[in-house]
Amino acid sequence: MKSRNIGLYLHIPFCEKKCRYCGFLSFDIYNLEIYEEYTKSIISEIKNYNEAFKKINVPDTIFIGGGTPSLLSESQISRIMECIFEDFDVVKNAEITIEVNPNSVTREKLRAYKKAGINRLSMGVQSMDDDVLASLGRVHRKKDVLKAYDNAGEAGFENINMDLMFGVPGQSRESVKASVKALCELEPEHISFYGLQLEEDTIFYEEYKSGMIDLPDEEKERSIYHESVGYMKEKGYLHYEISNFAKAGFESKHNLKYWNLENYLGVGLGAHSYMHGTRTKNVDEMKEYLSLIRSGRSPKDAEFFHVDSKKDKMAVYVFTGLRKHDGISLSEFEKKFGLGFFEAYREVVENLKNYIDSGFLEISGDSFRLTEKGIDTSNDIMSEFV
Repeated sequence: MKSRNIGLYLHIPFCEKKCRYCGFLSFDIYNLEIYEEYTKSIISEIKNYNEAFKKINVPDTIFIGGGTPSLLSESQISRIMECIFEDFDVVKNAEITIEVNPNSVTREKLRAYKKAGINRLSMGVQSMDDDVLASLGRVHRKKDVLKAYDNAGEAGFENINMDLMFGVPGQSRESVKASVKALCELEPEHISFYGLQLEEDTIFYEEYKSGMIDLPDEEKERSIYHESVGYMKEKGYLHYEISNFAKAGFESKHNLKYWNLENYLGVGLGAHSYMHGTRTKNVDEMKEYLSLIRSGRSPKDAEFFHVDSKKDKMAVYVFTGLRKHDGISLSEFEKKFGLGFFEAYREVVENLKNYIDSGFLEISGDSFRLTEKGIDTSNDIMSEFV
């Protein structure tokens, strides 16, 4: 059988401290024994896939996310990478990313990552304002970012993403502008710039519900977003997705897999997979995950199994495709689903006519896309396709 490219995601759920806004599956735990057992379990999970599966499915992107993967030791990350290269026929020059926290990624770790084959860093900066970082519950400060970035360059990394947040309670327009400017001066290859989302079961969510904190009004938030977008574009960054900016050729190949409805395999606690139209998820209780791996059983959550219908696939493809600057390729849509976009969504497009006439959506050549001002109403527009 012919091989096919996939994305490979590995989840490392440990954090030094859980951030006040974080709704991801992560734990603020510092236990070297658990780190080691979890590392061995990740490796075992990979080993437990049969050889035929690993021969057919060839990773061309790998993403080690969290949590804070940089809490693991150099040896643990290196052993995970060694296992991946041993068991999968990883594409030459594959994009291989690890998420790092500025205060936990040392010069030694960065050198070890590079030696292990990792060629891209995603650094959780969030702000270059120490007061904002403190309010977010981050454990690093601006000086840690600058040190980590310098060390990454010395280690030979030439593809670095830096995450930045806006819409944080108490964050001023000037603070956001200063952070955007500071990052652009560092000239990372990629910047992710996203607004705070209140997630249930987070400290921020509880404080907001109880009236302890206020969020910026929507108009102010959108103004800050567009001002920042304009600045980054002036500095040579391509705005290729609603929240993502890159120098030419440095778009996140792994994230594009999610947005283009391509196959990806998730490994580790709570990791999601999408393989050939089927969605699965690993269990998200640590004891259960470790026990299943120890006994040689699959860690897949039996209650989470969904085979996407053609309608499901089209809806996801459109929803994620509209997040991209280039929008939906009409020819690719027809090639992928066997019918034209306007045939599939005639009534929806008719309902969106006012958005098209008002310049929020446009049909340009082969693409159906949001305009710059259409981004502000993107949730309303996208919801029509779900």
